[in-house]
Amino acid sequence: SSMIINKFPLTDRDPLPRWTHNRVTLLGDAAHPMYPNGSNGASQAILDARGLVLCFRQHGVTPQGLQAYDDLRRPVANTVVLAARQYGIEELLKIVDERAPCGFQQLSDVIPSAEFETMMSNFKKVAGLNVQQLNQEPPLF
Repeated sequence: SSMIINKFPLTDRDPLPRWTHNRVTLLGDAAHPMYPNGSNGASQAILDARGLVLCFRQHGVTPQGLQAYDDLRRPVANTVVLAARQYGIEELLKIVDERAPCGFQQLSDVIPSAEFETMMSNFKKVAGLNVQQLNQEPPLF
């Protein structure tokens, strides 16, 4: 048993209206900190990097390339930030607390498998985590 228990709140930030300012832009958690849910922060950062490369290829390493990246990725990532609030671990914990305030043995006793799968599927759709679709994207290099 542990002698010390540290508590750290899970936090996110409201979506930003823009990431790019002239020759400076944000990427990953700097652009869209979100509740952890299935490594979505890392996944979105990878998608940001891919989007940035695609925009640089089309517009060059220019302020226009950065703005194109902002226009491409920010709306999607902002949607994911909000979805992580709705489908993330905090929401799951609220449901469990409401349905089983005295505890439980198996998650499936509190949230039926079909309901849990629907929650996760909805989040994956919003987050763009479609493996087949991502694997069909052309390679960058």
